[in-house]
Amino acid sequence: MTINVKIVLQNGLLTIIVSSLFFGMLLLTEIYKTVIVSRFILPQPIYRNHGKNGFQESPMFPETRISDASKDAKLILYWIPSSSGFNYLGLKRYHTSFEGLKCPVGNCKVTEDKSAAYDTDAIIFMGKALDKKPEKRNPKTRWIWINHESPCHSKLYSDWTFNWTMTYRMDSDIYSPYGFPILDKRHDEAKKRDFLSVAKSKTKLAAWAVSNCNAESRRMQYVKELQKYMSVDIYGRCGPFKCGRDREAKCKDMLNKTYKFYLSFENSFATDYITEKLYKILPLDVIPVTRSGANYTRLGIPPSWHIDTHDFKSPKELAHRLKELDKDDVEYAKLLQSKADIQVSSWIRGYCDICAKLHSPTEPVKSYSAQDIRSWYGTCKPPDDMQFMTGGV
Repeated sequence: MTINVKIVLQNGLLTIIVSSLFFGMLLLTEIYKTVIVSRFILPQPIYRNHGKNGFQESPMFPETRISDASKDAKLILYWIPSSSGFNYLGLKRYHTSFEGLKCPVGNCKVTEDKSAAYDTDAIIFMGKALDKKPEKRNPKTRWIWINHESPCHSKLYSDWTFNWTMTYRMDSDIYSPYGFPILDKRHDEAKKRDFLSVAKSKTKLAAWAVSNCNAESRRMQYVKELQKYMSVDIYGRCGPFKCGRDREAKCKDMLNKTYKFYLSFENSFATDYITEKLYKILPLDVIPVTRSGANYTRLGIPPSWHIDTHDFKSPKELAHRLKELDKDDVEYAKLLQSKADIQVSSWIRGYCDICAKLHSPTEPVKSYSAQDIRSWYGTCKPPDDMQFMTGGV
């Protein structure tokens, strides 16, 4: 009987030791994954109220509400290069408070007083402001690296360390795209509009406004090939047609009434990189033709809202499809109907997320070196659709 008890005790002790070792290894693995492998963790989308067609039916903010925020307002320093009117993302219009943003958590204030750097809850750094740091850093102050340029137009050579990233990339700490496309409750009513008459009233095929004639995406070469098979009116510095920025409202109205398609071609191919070239066109009675290195559906832009050049083997094949739609007013009207009454919410909503994160007691501590950010942000991608040219890319 004594021997059996000893055996049972020995087996139990062995089981405890093995279990402890096993769970210890699991814990070390998770710590390694968190600290070493994944410096940038993909956050849950903030705007995730997607309908069955993939679009966002209405804006959805973090679950926190203003009543949950502390009574003390969080102070955010807007670190600008000088007082020369530099107004990145239009934040200046909301100075002194976030009331104009109507944020779910809006108990935040903004300052440009650099002498207050040590006492602020967060500092927003962008572009040219990286040439000089605050003299002293408060470990409780969140330093935010903000950028909306593609990697090939971004420079970060310094030895700075940041706590949050705020960019157009979905895996940023603060997701801040150039726009949030939304179909609200008026969409079903707007679909009843006579889009067939709109289609029949158009007199020209395609337009493109561009000032950078030698972009990394080689979009000019693509369009020149496209022009061999269809008409494309090029406005701006790179084309013969003029419609100056001083007449922006009239130009938009002309585009809306005259053209069936607009080339929303990005200057760079990069992860999630979609700019105002698309978002300004989405609400119009014009179908955007898109070309970039982004996955549009992943970013809330369903295929029915645009024509992606990557769905075609060449500019010639794309031209064939656009001319088909030009002759088929019924089919073209259906495309307009699918995006009836799109609203594009401003990119400035990202500032609401800053305020909410500053008030969140569970927000994890993060730290990114300049090298971390450079590695994560990556480089621009070469265009993958230039096979029609001799020698390819």
